[in-house]
Order: sequence, then structure tokens, then C-alpha cells
Amino acid sequence: MLLTLEDAQEMGPGLGWQPEHVVVSLDQGVREDAPRIWCGKGVTNQGWHLTEDEARRLAVTLTAAAGLAAGEPADQLQLPFGIVAA
Repeated sequence: MLLTLEDAQEMGPGLGWQPEHVVVSLDQGVREDAPRIWCGKGVTNQGWHLTEDEARRLAVTLTAAAGLAAGEPADQLQLPFGIVAA
């Protein structure tokens, strides 16, 4: 997903610019019980691993933040795990 508010990255002299983007993927090592969700910025290794529960909580939180940004009343937001909007 492109990040339109982030600065583009120069690919090299004369090679142009690459828009910044988010990468989400699954990975599972041979010793891990379950896959982990990777969320990071572009092709860097700057990011984090999430459990399935953490990813779901992040999705709900991002949806609530988008609602607030769109001007939806705070009392109509569905926030995760008993968090109350002020």
C-alpha cells in the first residue's frame, strides 16, 4: 500500500524516485508454532512482527483512528478491548 504522506525514496542518481509503501507478509520459521505477521516500511527491515491477536487489535485501532479523522463522532467508534473514546 502506498503511503502518500511519506517522502518518496530516491532510487539512485538518475534512477528516479520510489513512493514509500507498507509491506505486510506472513513468515514462519521451522521452529515456530504459528506464522507471524510482518508489517514494515518499504523494502527495509524496519518494522515489527505481530501475533494474530495483535494484528486484529491494530486493525480495529486503525479503523477507529480513520473514523475520527473522517469526523465520525467518538461515541460511535468501536474501539478494541474496552477502550473508551473521550
